[in-house]
Amino acid sequence: MTKEDFKNYFELLPRQAWLAEKEEQMISLISSCKNKTQKKLVFELLEDFRYVDYKLFIRYLEDIADYIINDSGFDINKTQIVGMVMDSNPDSSQWILQFLKPILTKKGWNNVKITTEFHRAVRKLNKDGLTNLILIDEFIGTGQSVDGRLNYLEEKANEDYVINAIFLAGMEDGISKVQNRFNDFRCLIPLKRGITDKYKSPEKEEAISQMLDLESQLLPIINKKKLTDYSFGYGKTEALYSSYGNAPNSLFPFFWWPYDIKETLRNSLLIRNEEGLGL
Repeated sequence: MTKEDFKNYFELLPRQAWLAEKEEQMISLISSCKNKTQKKLVFELLEDFRYVDYKLFIRYLEDIADYIINDSGFDINKTQIVGMVMDSNPDSSQWILQFLKPILTKKGWNNVKITTEFHRAVRKLNKDGLTNLILIDEFIGTGQSVDGRLNYLEEKANEDYVINAIFLAGMEDGISKVQNRFNDFRCLIPLKRGITDKYKSPEKEEAISQMLDLESQLLPIINKKKLTDYSFGYGKTEALYSSYGNAPNSLFPFFWWPYDIKETLRNSLLIRNEEGLGL
């Protein structure tokens, strides 16, 4: 990076303190930009970034627990807190639920039923009368996965039920697509699209062009995973969000895609573990 790049980086740190421990990754990221316009775009996107570190994560979980206990209106004996996953592969909802357990216990809800796999939650609804569901996950992107879970629930449920949802973060577009399908819906960190909702023409078109050029430096196919499916974030969600855990695939891939065009492992700013994204 040039002296000007370092100046911009250090000016960014008071607003994005998490980047202080990622100087090497920032050098790699900015050094891969081809021109000043691309560097400017990357710094501007990082200014708007929402990063949840461990301390902030626990604070948000306190809010989620308070919602479950005090604001959901549900009886503990009829309630199950439900994750998004449909199989045995770990995901961010299971990560959230694991951290949430001791917080709920501390607040007096030690015996609430927590169901990590969504299909099992439907069985418990039908068999055990746990008809109040609270769907929990870290992030909502396009809303497609949430829609799929709700369709499955409508198809398989044999009992009347009430379902609420609370997400740590999510895209406003995805939220608007699904929130009316819930009895109550909460998202603690709603997000706008990083480029489309930030810039006006002609700056918007220029930013899109520059980001596409940055993505052209990334390996286009990893096993059967196509970069085009993740361009501008999965579903073109343009997310500028991550936590200290696994980065969401809704994030611009320039910040996390593991390999460059030469099949070299990148020292990426953020990490996403996803099956199939390894050589």
